[in-house]
Amino acid sequence: MTYPLLAWTIWSLVLLLVIGCVGVAGEAEATEVAEVDVDEDVGRDVVEIVEVRGYSVETHKVTTADDYILTMYRLPKTYAESQTGAKAAVKKPVVLLQHGLLDSSFTFVCNFRNQSLAFLLADAGYDVWLGNNRGTTWSREHLTYTDDDDEFWEFSWEDMGKYDLPAEINYVLNKTRRSTLSYVGHSEGTTQAFVGFSTDQELAKKVSYFAALAPVAWTGHLTANVFKTMAKLHLEKWFQAFGIAEFSAKSTFIQEVIGGYACTLAEKLCSTTISLVAGPSVSTNTSRIPVYISQTPAGTSVKNMAHYAQSIRDNTFASYDYGCKCDQDSDIDECSESKCENKKVYGSFESKASTRPPSRSARWCTPGQVSSLDLRTPLQRRQTSSSSAMRCRLARSFTNLQSRNTVTST
Repeated sequence: MTYPLLAWTIWSLVLLLVIGCVGVAGEAEATEVAEVDVDEDVGRDVVEIVEVRGYSVETHKVTTADDYILTMYRLPKTYAESQTGAKAAVKKPVVLLQHGLLDSSFTFVCNFRNQSLAFLLADAGYDVWLGNNRGTTWSREHLTYTDDDDEFWEFSWEDMGKYDLPAEINYVLNKTRRSTLSYVGHSEGTTQAFVGFSTDQELAKKVSYFAALAPVAWTGHLTANVFKTMAKLHLEKWFQAFGIAEFSAKSTFIQEVIGGYACTLAEKLCSTTISLVAGPSVSTNTSRIPVYISQTPAGTSVKNMAHYAQSIRDNTFASYDYGCKCDQDSDIDECSESKCENKKVYGSFESKASTRPPSRSARWCTPGQVSSLDLRTPLQRRQTSSSSAMRCRLARSFTNLQSRNTVTST
């Protein structure tokens, strides 16, 4: 069973704004219908908005080892190459951009040419690939299930790291005939990278550079009150109890029609509502909010949200906790799998202390060379390297992860 819970919650508030705005307009001039100049980008998908900006774009389908079918987009040419019909320059460096939670690849193209990372990198001479995680707007296919099946939504960010990330990276390298690529992850895109690169050393060797934007591992310090409250109240258990497997699916009517008009009419109130949900940001271009909203939130699973909620409550970076209901005084090895789902999923445990799911805070392994993303033209580009590790709660063996704002231990 699926239900766009977060979208309905947000847009119920937005609907009230619409009603209020319509009421004000009616009082001002009851005989006229107020005309709203909605941004032309509202409702455009990734392909449409890339083409409108004047770039060539390709659509690719990638199948994961556990049978999910993901959609990827590729910008193989610069703006000039796209406009003249010229062939793309050969041997371009390859970069994969991976979006955050409840987001999609739309986030990398939703602004203008000089403001969107995908366009900036394309014009700098990169072969740009955009990933879409399972369960989002453009990755809702499976070889066996449909997105109406609860089984389809049985995943979390750990599965994205184990399956989505390797499938995308291997597909891109195969298509481009390159041995390595650069990886830029945002939010959830970094979470799955931490999982993928730490559990699969061969995969890590295929990444020459890893840029972590708003990296997410330990989330006990989260400031977004809505998600903190949901985590503390264990609301995911209520969703699961009612058979709700999908979280915050895209709703065309709510997001494009109501959201587009409401946020155009009441820009400030709309941005305030979003800040309450996602947290404040001084960098948000509020005039583009109707465009952002038309494709966001893009959906995920309740299990994925539950996994993040687990991290918020416990301030741990661990596998999904299926639970263990054994008596506190009994030996964990004598606990039956029917009473301990963790034991069934993760195997036997040596002690009571290890009845929690396995932690991912122990050791990380990624390549030692850092090749910086350079926005200069190919002729100006110089590859640079550094051996310094990011000083944070991630293992000290991360030597290809750099951050302008260093995360310190707590």
